[in-house]
Amino acid sequence: MRGWRVSAIFVAAVVLAACGKPEPPIENGAAVAGGGGAINLAQGWGPDVQQRAWFMSFGSRLIPLAWLRVLEQSGGTQRFMADAHMDALGFLVQAPTNANPDGFPVGFTRTRDAQGRDWAGLGCAACHTGEVRYQGHRIRLDGGAGMLDFDTFEGELIASLRATLGDAAKFERFAGALRAGAEQRQTLRADVSSLADQLDARHRMNQVDVPYGHGRLDAFGQIFNAVAVQFLGLPENRRAPDAPVSYPVLWDAPHLDVVQWNGSAPNAGPGPLLQNVTTALAVYGFLDIAEHKGLDGYPSNVDFTNLARIQDDLYALQSPQWPAAVLGALDAERTARGARVYARDCVSCHALSDRNDPKRELKAALTPLDQVGTDPRMVENFLASKSNSGAFEGRKEGVLIGEVFGAQAQTADLVVHAAAGAALRHPLAAIRDAVVGYHKVIKAAIDAHPNYYKARPLSGVWASAPYLHNGSVPTLAELLKAPDERVKQFYVGSRELDAQNVGVAVAVSEHASLFDTTLPGNSNAGHAYGTQLSAAEKQDLLEYLKSR
Repeated sequence: MRGWRVSAIFVAAVVLAACGKPEPPIENGAAVAGGGGAINLAQGWGPDVQQRAWFMSFGSRLIPLAWLRVLEQSGGTQRFMADAHMDALGFLVQAPTNANPDGFPVGFTRTRDAQGRDWAGLGCAACHTGEVRYQGHRIRLDGGAGMLDFDTFEGELIASLRATLGDAAKFERFAGALRAGAEQRQTLRADVSSLADQLDARHRMNQVDVPYGHGRLDAFGQIFNAVAVQFLGLPENRRAPDAPVSYPVLWDAPHLDVVQWNGSAPNAGPGPLLQNVTTALAVYGFLDIAEHKGLDGYPSNVDFTNLARIQDDLYALQSPQWPAAVLGALDAERTARGARVYARDCVSCHALSDRNDPKRELKAALTPLDQVGTDPRMVENFLASKSNSGAFEGRKEGVLIGEVFGAQAQTADLVVHAAAGAALRHPLAAIRDAVVGYHKVIKAAIDAHPNYYKARPLSGVWASAPYLHNGSVPTLAELLKAPDERVKQFYVGSRELDAQNVGVAVAVSEHASLFDTTLPGNSNAGHAYGTQLSAAEKQDLLEYLKSR
C-alpha cells in the first residue's frame, strides 16, 4: 500500500511539473528568431517551444562541440559550419539565440557526457523542419519536411576530420583554435583519428549505390544497421539501406493510430516512447549490450529527460495554413467545388483532420502494396530484413516479456528489444516519459507483416512536397497525372514553391540534387487515384488542397 502511495505521489509530481502556464502562440507572419528574415506561420507553438524543439537534445553525440566550432572544410580554410556550406547541405541556417548560442543551423543540439565534455549532435528538427520560399519570401514550417542531404553531410564531416589529420597546417590551426598545448596535441590527434574512424565505419556500413540526395533518408535501414551491426558487433548483418523515403511531416503524427510510411508502428501506449528511443539510438547514439546484468536493461546515451517534452511539444503542433498574404488568396468557389471532389474521391483514404482540435484522434488508411502500386522497396526491405541475434539470442523480445530470440530474428524485433532495454535501464525516467508524453490515440493492432503504405490526413499538404513516400513526384499537379506521364527527372533542394502546381519548383539550382525516377527505389509509379478527373476537377481539387 505504501509503495502505491509513493508511486501515486511520483506520478502526480510529474504531471504537475509538466503543467506550466502556456506562452502566447506565434502568429502568422511573425519573424523567426535568428531566422534572417524568415517568417513563421501560426502552428500552435510559442517562441520558447519553437526554440526548444529546434535545439533540444535527445542524447545524440556526433562530435565534440569545441571541435565543431573550429573545424575547417576539407578543401580550404573556411569553417565547416559556415552558413553557405550548411545551406548547401540542406540545413536551415540560424543566427545565435539564447537556445542556440553558437548560431548553428536548426536541428543541431548539445549534450554533456559524464566526463563533462559538451557534444554536438542532431535532433528531430534537423530533418523535420521545413521552409518554402516564394518571390523572395521565406516561410518556416515547424514539423515540416526538411531538405537535409544527410549522406553528403556525414561524408563531408568525415572528409574534414581526415583532412585535419593529413594536413599539418590545418591541424595546427585546429589545435591552436582549441588552445591545445604541445603536450596535448598527440592525444588530440589520436582522438580526432578515433572519431573519424568511427564515423567512417558508420558511413561505409550505410553506403548505397543510389544517393539519397536532399530531403530523403532510409531511416529504417540505418536504424536496423545501428542495432544489428554496430551494437551487436555483427558485420554480417549489414544490409544496404537503399529504400530512402522523404522526411515525413510531424503535424498530426502524434494523433494517428500508426506512424511510419508503412504504418508499422502503433502509436498507443508506450509506442511513442519506444519510437523516440529508437531514433535517439540511431542518430549518433550508443547502446552497451555487454554491460547487462539480469533485468536492468542496457546503458545508452538516450536523454530520457527530454524525450517526453519533445513528444508533448509535437502533440501540440498544428499544420500550417496557406498564407494568403504571401502566396495569394484562394478562389472560394473553386475551393468549394474541390471539397466536393475530395469528399467523393479522396477522403476514404486521406481522412480530414481538425487542426484546432487539440485532442483529435486520427486513423490512417493502410493500402496494400499491390493496390497502391508505388515503389515497393521500403515495404519489401522491412519485411525481408532478418539478422543474426548475436548477444540477444536467448533473451526475451520485450526484455521482460515475449518470446525468446533464436539464432535469427526479424531485425525490427531486435530494434524494439534494444529500445526497450535502453528504457528499462532508466525505469523511473521511462515511466515519467510515458506519463507526461501519454496522449490518447486510436489503438491499432501490431502487424508483424505490414505489406502496405500509410495514407495520412492531408493537412498542410501544400507545404509537404515532394510527394509519395519516396519523394518521387514534385507537385500535386504531377501526382494527378497518369503515372507514365509524370516527369522522370527533376531537381530537389531549392525550397522554391511552385504555388500554381503545388509543390517544389523543379528547375536546376546551385546545390540541388537530381532525382531520377528510373533508378532503383525512386519509382514514381502507382497512386493512380484522381488521374481520371477532368482538367477542371483537378484544378478545383488543387485549390481545395491548398486550403487543407
